[in-house]
Amino acid sequence: MTPIPFRPRRLARLALGAAQALPLALCGLLLFGVYAAPAQEAPPGECRPAESAVPMLRAEGRLAALEREAAAEPNGEGRFYRIERPGLAPSFLLGTMHLSDPRLLQLPPAADRALAGASALVIETTDILDPAATGQALLLRPDLTTLPAGRKLADLLPPRELDRVRLALSARAMPPASVETLQPWFLATALVLTPCEAERLRDGAKVLDVDLAARAKAAGKPVEGLETAAEQMAALASLPLEAQATNLVATVETLDRLPAVLETMTDLYLQGRIALIGPVIEAMAPNGTDEASALQVTQAFEERVITARNRLMSERLQPLLEKGGRFVAVGALHLPGREGVVESLRRAGWQVTPET
Repeated sequence: MTPIPFRPRRLARLALGAAQALPLALCGLLLFGVYAAPAQEAPPGECRPAESAVPMLRAEGRLAALEREAAAEPNGEGRFYRIERPGLAPSFLLGTMHLSDPRLLQLPPAADRALAGASALVIETTDILDPAATGQALLLRPDLTTLPAGRKLADLLPPRELDRVRLALSARAMPPASVETLQPWFLATALVLTPCEAERLRDGAKVLDVDLAARAKAAGKPVEGLETAAEQMAALASLPLEAQATNLVATVETLDRLPAVLETMTDLYLQGRIALIGPVIEAMAPNGTDEASALQVTQAFEERVITARNRLMSERLQPLLEKGGRFVAVGALHLPGREGVVESLRRAGWQVTPET
């Protein structure tokens, strides 16, 4: 939607620029329809409201520079778009955030009307509607979640960092013996479940994509998907193991401020300030990753997890758009940037305009 830190300002404005400031596990909240974690144990602590960092950054005089950076990002403002082509009923595109916060379920009025009038809903993956499908994908593709034969987590991390990771995972009811052969990206997803999120999920709350699908099905509308759970997990599993390990440590380093990070992401998302999320979260992050590591992770993440999936989504989406009347919901970080879905559709001849 933080620790690596990905350093977009130091990397000559790569295509998604500021969006890369998020660690992988948090990016999943703005990029993936499947939120796959090896455990759903509630972390210790009570669900307490957190505050967005935006007012603090403004009071400290740091926000203006971050806003200028975000302003350079194409399509960085807005989370809802109209998609048109002559002779077709208009379709609509909504950027989502994969949390159960009830504020996220309240669609902008224009989006609410568009969903009601759409002939079909398109989400990233319909596998999110069937937990058994995700479990089956894991069983059929253990290579996506487990380390290569003979390798362990201890091979990827120095002793001090390994101890910190093990301690954090143990607090999530994941003892070391159960995680030693799991890939770091998979472990990182288990760490970003805050007490508030755990409490809501335990009480049956839904993330936005699932809620949209429930609304569509209740209205008799078909629900179509752009990816499978296995494809989404394969994108993360394709990252170099060393980069995954760096990100896992970075995720551990941000746990003490995770509620504030998620509240800040939610605040900016609800304002439609999508491109500002990366710079602001980076400003909240600890500094500690050397430049070479940051470059490696950023470039790998940029190409394999964002750009490649943007291309695939745009390609698979167009035949559905050609039917007209689609309401499309994908992770918000897929929208901005020169290689984002909005620009990709425009290059393919679609008229894509922001809706308020």
